[in-house]
Amino acid sequence: MALPPGWKPLIVCDGVATKCDFNAFITLIKNGVHDLVLFSTLAVVALLCYAGFLWLTSQGDVGKHKQAIGMLKNIIWGYVWILAAWLIVYTIANALLKDDFLFLLKQ
Repeated sequence: MALPPGWKPLIVCDGVATKCDFNAFITLIKNGVHDLVLFSTLAVVALLCYAGFLWLTSQGDVGKHKQAIGMLKNIIWGYVWILAAWLIVYTIANALLKDDFLFLLKQ
C-alpha cells in the first residue's frame, strides 16, 4: 500500500535486509512525530473551519461569539505547542543521527 504524499513509513527496518539499531529507533520516532504533525494539521484545519462556522452563525449572540473566539484561540495555541514539540524532537533526532554520536552504538 502506498503512503499519501508527505507521510513517512513507520516500519524503518525489517531485521534482515535493514538492521534494527539505534538509528532505526530514532528514525522511527522521527517519522512517527512527523506523521502525527501532518495528521494534526488536518485536524486543525477541520477544527478551524468548524470554529469559523460557529463564529459566522453566532448571529450577534455574545455567548456563542465568545465560545467561537475561545475555540479559535485554543486551536491556534494547541497547534503552536504541537509545532514546538515537533521542532524539539526533529532537532534532537537530527543531532543523534549524525556520525558524531555513533559511539553510542558501540559496546
